[in-house]
Amino acid sequence: MLSTYFETLNMIVERHGGTIVQYIGDSVLAMWNAPVHDERHIENACRCALSMKAAIDEMNASNRAAGRPELVTRFGLHTGPAVVGSVGAETRRQYTAIGDTVNIASRLEGLNRDYGTSILVSSAVRNAVAENFSFLPIGTVSVRGRTGQTELYELRG
Repeated sequence: MLSTYFETLNMIVERHGGTIVQYIGDSVLAMWNAPVHDERHIENACRCALSMKAAIDEMNASNRAAGRPELVTRFGLHTGPAVVGSVGAETRRQYTAIGDTVNIASRLEGLNRDYGTSILVSSAVRNAVAENFSFLPIGTVSVRGRTGQTELYELRG
């Protein structure tokens, strides 16, 4: 079931111009705008999250009908600078993205549990693509490990 899940998400990420950096347990770290420049990377990431949610909803309907457990998937999207490239020890390098931007996206993903949402985005994402999508304001929070406030929005469609 997990392999089917990952295969489905992988195809959707690729279809939307993203790169899967790594699987972390049952999580997926994907990024846009690297290694290939993409002028519409924020829009593509939002469309991808919505497509993945729809695909997972379909999988869960099938799982329910077959008596299998449902999969809970949450998304966090943020945009900004990051260090991207091969990092690690000489004998164990990995292509990845590192930095505050990645950390915030991860924290947003986790905050979905607190708000009963599926796709949380930062104001940076919302402000960049507000004319193309529907967003519900959630509120302002302090994100763990970061000073200052982050405005949260739920990506609806």
